[in-house]
Amino acid sequence: MSILYSLGFLILAAAPLVWYQAALGKRISEEERKAGRDLTGEINPWTGGR
Repeated sequence: MSILYSLGFLILAAAPLVWYQAALGKRISEEERKAGRDLTGEINPWTGGR
């Protein structure tokens, strides 16, 4: 039973991190689409904006 609690806690702890990375990737992709070029070295990785 303890392993189930550990697994559940791990999933609950990781879910927001996965959600954040997906949302950030979506925002960066949108910024690059608007700019029409790759903005790898220009975008702030913490905010997804310039």
